[in-house]
Amino acid sequence: MAEALDALAGDGVRLKWPNDLQVNGRKLAGILIEARWRDQRVEWVAIGVGLNVVPPTDPPDATGLRAGATRLEALERVLPALRAGAAVEGPFTPAELARFARRDAAVGRRITAPAAGVVAGVGASGELLVETPTGRTACRAGSLVFAEDR
Repeated sequence: MAEALDALAGDGVRLKWPNDLQVNGRKLAGILIEARWRDQRVEWVAIGVGLNVVPPTDPPDATGLRAGATRLEALERVLPALRAGAAVEGPFTPAELARFARRDAAVGRRITAPAAGVVAGVGASGELLVETPTGRTACRAGSLVFAEDR
């Protein structure tokens, strides 16, 4: 979705684990995914996307697409990207991890949650990798809080 929105965002879209898309450190979009499991198989998956086409007035740390971009333009770009992403199964490939790393807004930054330390990246299962004083830890849930935001 980030790649699909680059041309409409006015600047490169970055990723903030676990589900935010940002432009210049301000939230552009969020993605929520819910899955229903039956035994060991996924029965269905629902993907929800919120995208600020126009910059909202509240919260002040949000942004929108570049001036003149329309909802239809955004849909035409985002929908094929979502369909392609939803069709992929299994862990992230090395190429997908490299694409994520190029857009990662957190790597190298100090965080206080979901674990205190420095973000090392994202693992093949989508987990946040954090270097802590006791070693590397993998976080699979939680909200990412940057130390400078506290």
